[in-house]
Amino acid sequence: MSVARDLNPFRFSGPLPPEEMIDRDPEADDLLALAQGGHSFRLVGPRRYGKTTLLRRVLASAEQQGMATVLVDLQDVLSIAEIVVRIERGYERLKGPVRSRVENLFRTWNIGLSLGGGGFTATLQRNPNVDAESVLLRLLELPVALFDRDGTPSLVAFDEIQDVLAVTGADGKIRSVIQHQTHAATYAFAGSAPGVMQQLFADPKRPLLDQAVPRNLAPLPLDAVGDYVSSRFGQSGRDTGSALAPLLEFTRGHPQRSMMLAHYLWARTPRGAAADEGAWVSALDQAAIDAGPLMRAIWRALTANERRVARALAVVSTPLYSEDTATVVGIKRSSIGKALESLVDNADVIHDEDRPRLTDPMFEHWLQAQGLTPAGGEDDDG
Repeated sequence: MSVARDLNPFRFSGPLPPEEMIDRDPEADDLLALAQGGHSFRLVGPRRYGKTTLLRRVLASAEQQGMATVLVDLQDVLSIAEIVVRIERGYERLKGPVRSRVENLFRTWNIGLSLGGGGFTATLQRNPNVDAESVLLRLLELPVALFDRDGTPSLVAFDEIQDVLAVTGADGKIRSVIQHQTHAATYAFAGSAPGVMQQLFADPKRPLLDQAVPRNLAPLPLDAVGDYVSSRFGQSGRDTGSALAPLLEFTRGHPQRSMMLAHYLWARTPRGAAADEGAWVSALDQAAIDAGPLMRAIWRALTANERRVARALAVVSTPLYSEDTATVVGIKRSSIGKALESLVDNADVIHDEDRPRLTDPMFEHWLQAQGLTPAGGEDDDG
């Protein structure tokens, strides 16, 4: 006779299913109302902050309201052809009559698109010289084709939209089509780098100027995280005990880190028992070990002065712009502001109660464990 497995209820590797989203109901309702009103929007939040889960929630609700919904992952795209493949894959989530209509349109167009059989990727393999730009422009017209056919409006979400800047002219090509679709489609643009999103949408030199209502994703309310974690512990015969308070204090509303630490804490709490501070310390130690390679990668990706400011935020108790702080971390006071601005632009730092703070509590913890070791090199902005 088999025994039911006691499965850890806290997932932290990848987006959560929309039904497991923690306390984003106001945001979801707001974004859905914008979409239903025909207003495109841009959603900005750090990586691992739940943007994709929120988008999926909004898309699911919009689908229930009769809209054709598409989620396009543009992370790390490097070519027009790759953008075509990503958009085509986004349409694969369609079901029922709308999916059939899209498949019929693709067959009618005869430009190498399909929702099965390899799609545009197979077309590229057969003919690497295919005109991907023409295919992209036609594919972007799909929402209008659906609307003209039977009045079906579309909600198209471009996730990590800032990465199209790696493809010369791609943002201009996208706008050249979608700016004329206000009657047929609403667009959601999500990105994790505030500085680049600002460049895309608020710089007059960029072609997506004023195309979307801005929305920013904040940390989760601690009481909502606490209720969620306690509920999941209770449903599996456990109690968060005295470990919940330090978990909430450490993760400070970071969605993915909250789930990550809850996962490790649950694994150290036997069924029928309550987690204690010893279990919390053990959970944090294991999380730090497992996250170590990522933390080192984040560190190596920063410039020397960004490292200095990050270390100052994590370790130094004196005011950030003080001479004492500059001396301790080896930076000129005049260079602090520029380095901090760069960290904010890349969402490595957020403003918490009007003061800058590292976005990722695990990165802050990792820096604190390193101590005040030299950042290496000379001040690079001076």
